[in-house]
Amino acid sequence: MNETALRFGPDARLAGIVTAPASGRVNRGFILVSAGLMPKSGPHRLYVELARRLADEGIATLRFDLGGIGDSVADASGLSLGERTGVEVRAAIEHLASRFALDGVTLAGLCSGAEDSLRSAALDPRVSAVVMIDPFAYRAPGWFWRHALHRLGRRALRALGLHVPLAARAAERPRVVRYRYMERTEASALLARLIGRGTRVHFLYTAGVREWFNHPSELAAAFPELDFGDRVTVDFFAELDHTQLLAADRRTLVEAIARRVREPAFAD
Repeated sequence: MNETALRFGPDARLAGIVTAPASGRVNRGFILVSAGLMPKSGPHRLYVELARRLADEGIATLRFDLGGIGDSVADASGLSLGERTGVEVRAAIEHLASRFALDGVTLAGLCSGAEDSLRSAALDPRVSAVVMIDPFAYRAPGWFWRHALHRLGRRALRALGLHVPLAARAAERPRVVRYRYMERTEASALLARLIGRGTRVHFLYTAGVREWFNHPSELAAAFPELDFGDRVTVDFFAELDHTQLLAADRRTLVEAIARRVREPAFAD
């Protein structure tokens, strides 16, 4: 594995790191888009671990800071946040494509980075796949009874002294950032466009979005107007938290992505 730090994009204001296999032909690229205000290492270095694991699969990865985050300089052009992000993701695709003879590029990210990846993929035919960790989710009918059973089980464990809830509930803690997920109508339109183009879209959900998503079947149920076919897939990890604080949890997520990228559909 080789890693190279670089600057690229408009006025070379974007900072990133390319992780590539030490030898062999590289024809697949992976771009990791910043998650919220986190720099290119990702939460608890998730992006670092994923990039290095993908190198074992013969994939070159560019993880980078969006403008104004980490080591990247903020854009002063006056464009909206969405427009700036689109420009910067395209610059990342162009840089990786200029370094390697790629047959396809996968955009990926966590939370806001996932949704930025989906929006950019819909506008760029060079993107052959999208991997999204805890993006938008919308409650489908089955969510309610599964949620009720989950709460009942937790209360039973608490009564038996086998479960001790956190002293301060997450909902009561002050938040530094409040992120609003994209509306279902926008998500449906973007997915329809990518499915029609033959792009592979893979969702990974954790317990961090349990308030909206609690079973793999819920994804298709939330978009009854779409025929996912074999182009849209989902993994659900009910025991992992949103940012995978534990090393074992990060390994679980990284290996799940590594398994998916080995599937023929990701190499189409």
